[in-house]
Amino acid sequence: MGVFSGLEGSLEKYIEGFFKGKYKGHVEPAEIAKRLAREMRDHRRVSVNKIYVPNLYKVHLSSPEYDQISTLVSALTRELQDYVQQKAIEKRYTLTGPPAVSFDNDSQRSAGSIEIESGFSETPPEDDRAVAEKTPLEQTQKFRLNKDNLAMNQTQDTSGRLRIEDGPDRGKCFNLGKETLVLGRRAGCDIVFKDSSVSRRHAQIEWHRGQYTITDLGSTNGTKVNGVKVTARVLEPGDKLALGTTICAFKVE
Repeated sequence: MGVFSGLEGSLEKYIEGFFKGKYKGHVEPAEIAKRLAREMRDHRRVSVNKIYVPNLYKVHLSSPEYDQISTLVSALTRELQDYVQQKAIEKRYTLTGPPAVSFDNDSQRSAGSIEIESGFSETPPEDDRAVAEKTPLEQTQKFRLNKDNLAMNQTQDTSGRLRIEDGPDRGKCFNLGKETLVLGRRAGCDIVFKDSSVSRRHAQIEWHRGQYTITDLGSTNGTKVNGVKVTARVLEPGDKLALGTTICAFKVE
């Protein structure tokens, strides 16, 4: 993960300090961060239990601005993606997938101006009381639960567990409950692993409408379910999860 791990609040000031002296464009990285936060806020979807926000962001810059960030684009992309993740946590928003920030070279745009498009890589659950705003990016990717996944139709009394079957934490069991849990190596995670192949903030598991979903948080080694690398996946009893070299069994009680 990037250098935002463990930080709360004052994120814009931090990103400004991180790139100070490295970037000389008209549009500062801190301004891009603020615009991302505004885009997140303006396109949130409020459901009964959660506030969903976009996880896809495309930043349109003029050609001169784009040329000036070209040597820093990889670092800037990583830091802004980490910023989006931390801002969502700070505001208690729910991202519908790992954050992705990209840059577009817009030759028709005047220097110093920014435009940001946002969208959802997965469609937030529909709800009669949800507030929905659609964006251009949202039209390109939709997430639909396969009917087979609906077999895990659990009651509100049902709870999930993770049992570590292989790795440094072998033998440990974790109750999942109904709260969103972050899994990783960092001490501040809800479920902490000793495995060095697990990222500091590796994945999250959340409960919604009787189902548990695991979402990779942009981890270095990825998240696998039953041997298949996933971005997000509804879990079913008996699924085997791989985070780095740590293998977990998902059980329902």
